[in-house]
Amino acid sequence: MIQLRFKATLVLAMLLLVHVISSGGCFPKRYNAAKATERYPSNLPVETIANVQVTRSGNEMVIVNGTVIDFKDMKLWLNRRYMHQVERIKPGETVRISMGEFWDVWGGGPNPGGLLRWYDPTPVVLLEAQIDETSPLIGFLSIPNENELIKRSN
Repeated sequence: MIQLRFKATLVLAMLLLVHVISSGGCFPKRYNAAKATERYPSNLPVETIANVQVTRSGNEMVIVNGTVIDFKDMKLWLNRRYMHQVERIKPGETVRISMGEFWDVWGGGPNPGGLLRWYDPTPVVLLEAQIDETSPLIGFLSIPNENELIKRSN
């Protein structure tokens, strides 16, 4: 009797595991229409690259301002798609921004990553600062982390 109960439990556990694995594609990506931002300003050129280093650390973007520029009231554009409004990044300051703070024109967000994620984290490939509606964008230096380098080389 005990052996039969063990086999039934094992079969149920296997069925549950198969269901969880096969339903991975059913989980939606991040989306919230109320968080929709404006469209990426493709009409603005990038004329300068500032010595501001950007990398990803877990669910956060780490920005190190290695300049004497005091960046104020700017829009940060991630991968020419996702935007986040930033009040200030002082000269020499290190800022951490949650990847969950970035949204696109449709209300979609980058995949933040984490331990129990369904999708690979969105890499920080390109970060640009928009100071106003007419000035050229300012490029920041994106530094891929070890996981991003491994994936790019495969």
